[in-house]
Amino acid sequence: MNYYLYPLRFLTPVHFGDTSEGGSLETISLTLGSDALFGACCHEISHDTGLLQSFIDSVKEQHIVLSSLFPYCIDNGEYQLYVPSPIMQIDSKELPITTFEETKRIATEQKKIKKIDYIRALQLQNFSQYIEADTSQKYMPSFGAKQTSAQVNMRGEKSLPYYVGNYQFMSHTGLYLIAGFNSATCRELFKGILEVLGLSGIGGKRSGGYGKFELADAPIELEAKGMYTDISALYELIHNKQGNMMCISACVPTSDEVAILKQGSYKLQKRGGFVGTAGSMTQVKRNSYYVVKEGSVCPKALVGQMLTITGSSLPHPVYRNGMGLWIGVDYE
Repeated sequence: MNYYLYPLRFLTPVHFGDTSEGGSLETISLTLGSDALFGACCHEISHDTGLLQSFIDSVKEQHIVLSSLFPYCIDNGEYQLYVPSPIMQIDSKELPITTFEETKRIATEQKKIKKIDYIRALQLQNFSQYIEADTSQKYMPSFGAKQTSAQVNMRGEKSLPYYVGNYQFMSHTGLYLIAGFNSATCRELFKGILEVLGLSGIGGKRSGGYGKFELADAPIELEAKGMYTDISALYELIHNKQGNMMCISACVPTSDEVAILKQGSYKLQKRGGFVGTAGSMTQVKRNSYYVVKEGSVCPKALVGQMLTITGSSLPHPVYRNGMGLWIGVDYE
């Protein structure tokens, strides 16, 4: 299977809702899960049932594998690619503490590390060295700014204000995804869907113009000697099948895989919300489900499963991609 990186440049602000925090319109996430990306692709091609079924089957049979969206920035023409910080317990070195001030300093450094949600792919490849490095080298850059806009609901008898959160990426930043294909046909299929999706947008509030994007560069194949340092690091990580594995997609384990999941360090995220239907101006609430959060670590990779979401008022099946994409993590 060949893997490609797709860097997305956002032309408008984005609204990626976070239902794990209650689903408020003000609560947003920096990134978008592979399950939501897959759902957006399916919605975009839902008018062509043949094409839709072909895409669903390709993902379900892992002829196409998709990661979640993660941030990148461009510095001096170099793509710096960020991945989730592993969810794992790291034993720090025992250091002699002689003063109260030293105790506070070490505690402050540990808190800063816990707040780092994303690290560069190169740092993850050398994660043992990253953990031992000085705290000044452990930071996450700013990719943009969170904003809140006031809007008015005019549907009722009385107009009511409400607030919507959005994220505005800077010109040299954006989100990327990794997609793997077992054939050129699958790659062309996904390329066409992604190009059309960029015109419509991804995430919420698309009717307000949010979420529109274009490719910042041509798809970049992951190679051992890639044109960028982090490309080479991602190639090594995605082909590393030894030791612990870290999830870079929104994975839904099968019942047979739950025992393996319990052996790892993981977090679960709730997915809820509404779905749109073709030819309808309203959205329909769907049933909630849970995914293994990106950055979760297991002793071996989980295959996952394709979900068919149900709901009493859904006029058609709703699919979500719970197939796993994992990379090797060396932290010993």
